Amino acid sequence: MLFRHDIEICGKEGNQKNVCAGLQGLSNILHWSGALRESETTARRALSSARQLSDQDEEADSLYWLGVILAVRGKELDSAKALDRCLKFAHRYITYKSYDYQAQRALWFGEYDEAQTFANRAMTYFQQQRYERGVIRAARLQGEAALGLDDLSTADERLHHALARARTVNLVEQELPALIGLAELRRRQGDLKAARELLEDVWEPAERGPFRLFHTDAFNVLAQIERDASDHEAAVKAATEAYRLAWCDGCAGAGFAAF
Repeated sequence: MLFRHDIEICGKEGNQKNVCAGLQGLSNILHWSGALRESETTARRALSSARQLSDQDEEADSLYWLGVILAVRGKELDSAKALDRCLKFAHRYITYKSYDYQAQRALWFGEYDEAQTFANRAMTYFQQQRYERGVIRAARLQGEAALGLDDLSTADERLHHALARARTVNLVEQELPALIGLAELRRRQGDLKAARELLEDVWEPAERGPFRLFHTDAFNVLAQIERDASDHEAAVKAATEAYRLAWCDGCAGAGFAAF
């Protein structure tokens, strides 16, 4: 993995600031792939390195990624502490960057009003900065928050907006959750055929990525679809697969089986 090579090279050169940045990036990649234990350990290594450097910007960034992985692991209070501490250290850019993951964290714990507030703040900032990846992520978060609040019209518009822009720039890590959100939306609207079709675009890239957390979420939605279709056997099969995937490397992720 390129991040590992970068960290090794920077370490040999004595460039601890770049080692810290490399560890942060590695933690992020590891959590998407489901290597939750190593992701948390790596984020904590980055935090330790930042503190040794007495670099508050790097400490804020390290706390940001640590807060994310703790949220993925379902450690609500620890995650909140890390992200709150991140905001205390952060300068303007990191402060606003934290809003999107504060929104994501709130979504994982069912705090939809809070998620909507943070997603809106993130959107405002990213639009001002003309940062396309951030705008796409914020739109997807706005859509998921609206879905959680049963505002289906807004959810539909925001998720489609995120999906279209993600596909334009090949941003798979936002395309997949947008598809999953739209599948859940169609399920709630009673269009099970459309919901299944949306999930068909998820399976292969989620496995190939690998994007284990999105894979889990997709199977959770499929379990609900099959239950709505009164196919108990298929629902149990999908929920069992979601449960298996959610354990990642032995640490339960935020996603878990619906049954």
